[in-house]
Amino acid sequence: MARALPVSTTLHATAGLCLAFLLLVPVMIALWPYVGQMVGLNPEVVSQFVRSPGLASAIGYSLLLATVAPLLACYVAVAFSFHGARRLLGWLAPLLSIPHLAFAVGVLFLFSPTGWLVRGLHSLFGVFDTPPASGLLADRSLFTLLWVLLLKEIPFLLLMIQSALTQIPAERYLQAGQTLGHSRLASWWQLVVPELLTRLRLPMAAVVVYTLSVVDVPLLIGPNLPGVWAQQVFQWQQDFASESAYSALLGSLVLLMLALALLWLNRQHERLYAGLLRWHRRTDAKMPVGLSTLGRLLQSVARLWLPLMAVFALGVTVALIVWSLAANWFYPDLLPGAFSLNTWRSEWPFLAPLLWQTVGLALISASVGLVAALVCLEYQARREWYWPQWLLLLGLLLPQLPLVMGWQFGLSALRLNPHWGWVLWAHCVFTFPYAYLMLSGDYRRFNRRWLLAGQSLGYSAPACWFRILLPILKQPILYAWVIAFSVSVAQYLPTQLLGAGRVVTITTEAVNIGSGGDRRLLGLYALWQMLLPLALLLLAALINRRTRQRCASL
Repeated sequence: MARALPVSTTLHATAGLCLAFLLLVPVMIALWPYVGQMVGLNPEVVSQFVRSPGLASAIGYSLLLATVAPLLACYVAVAFSFHGARRLLGWLAPLLSIPHLAFAVGVLFLFSPTGWLVRGLHSLFGVFDTPPASGLLADRSLFTLLWVLLLKEIPFLLLMIQSALTQIPAERYLQAGQTLGHSRLASWWQLVVPELLTRLRLPMAAVVVYTLSVVDVPLLIGPNLPGVWAQQVFQWQQDFASESAYSALLGSLVLLMLALALLWLNRQHERLYAGLLRWHRRTDAKMPVGLSTLGRLLQSVARLWLPLMAVFALGVTVALIVWSLAANWFYPDLLPGAFSLNTWRSEWPFLAPLLWQTVGLALISASVGLVAALVCLEYQARREWYWPQWLLLLGLLLPQLPLVMGWQFGLSALRLNPHWGWVLWAHCVFTFPYAYLMLSGDYRRFNRRWLLAGQSLGYSAPACWFRILLPILKQPILYAWVIAFSVSVAQYLPTQLLGAGRVVTITTEAVNIGSGGDRRLLGLYALWQMLLPLALLLLAALINRRTRQRCASL
């Protein structure tokens, strides 16, 4: 790689500040209060924590969820990528931009025992005069939670796989496998997938940690009594009793240990896959019938995934719109008895301030995260030396609940009151790694010799960056900004714990409304949570289209 631009003092200082305020300071603030809090622990408190009702079940649920959902999502995404998903990448950005919470609410409206699917079956076949005791997806269950997280993580892994495929000679591997007598599909699973699994280590780790520590989605659709472990720890944290505070502290440490164990298992997963392949080649053993059937089923499911997700996304959007406009809608009617704007009109005075608050936080934090990611990438490119990626993605690899609880303890110890600024800072900590992850592949593949050519024509270093690199990478930069915006809109824990009720966003309010059971209000708030990133995505697509048209006319 040619060193096109010098490392200026300003760039050096800015990269250092980004790392300090978005990586080093957050980790230090989170760790320091834990040390102080541990001093107050005694055997009685620990014994009470161990005897907490439902402790083993909650931990078991979380382990099952954080193991099965990421693994299934990974293999469906890998199987789908065999069919050449590159042409369909345009679908991934809208699917990625839908927040988990809005997607969960929409899926619930479609597949719950009183959802549209059951109502449709009643209208067509006259079955289910009353809501079935167990629908396709119960209102609250571990199975519902697993399906929602599984479907929502596949687009992210697909995007990461497409980025990884540009770094390995996949087509050459496939041709080599075919010359040895293997089918193209067998060559894919035996030669390409082991390389992919190695390069998916960090994205898979991020998915595993998110699935383990997510709180807002389980609060809405997860199992009750006991819930998943992160949900239980959050409920202890919200309790005012001193015993609950110690339980939350110990629970967050358990969550951290679970995350470490699952990250170790994630590392072993790729080794296990490679070991099985080596054993298969050495012994020339035939694949068990059950495994080969499972493989064919996986390929079939993967082939159907994109049309299914398109239908799901459309169904989710329509369901949220219809519920927000329903004047009355009783089971088993297929459609509401009447449509009305009453919910929109009556709720708008309360909704509008939340929208401005959410948009303000998301625009600023997404911009800060994007600029920080660009600064770090440019600094590394000029130094011709890249930092370990896990370090820059630390915000994704640490469970969010212990991290945010540590910040809350730290700010409380420093006698700093909950404030909009702390919430904004916390959002930036999480938008930065997502923006970095989205941009890293394209930025590293950019041919920096073009910058060198610009300098030889007399342009300054900043002019080369703005006139050459920025227009070429405009599309991935815009999409990284949209995803960072969506990440900020979806933040529940940082807003809830650091805002302490003084900073309320559309997401925190949607979770609160979800416990109330009013589906019209829930549909309205979830719809707006989904519309905000989609509107920005549409704007980014229009900007890209106009740029391409302008380039074509030159």
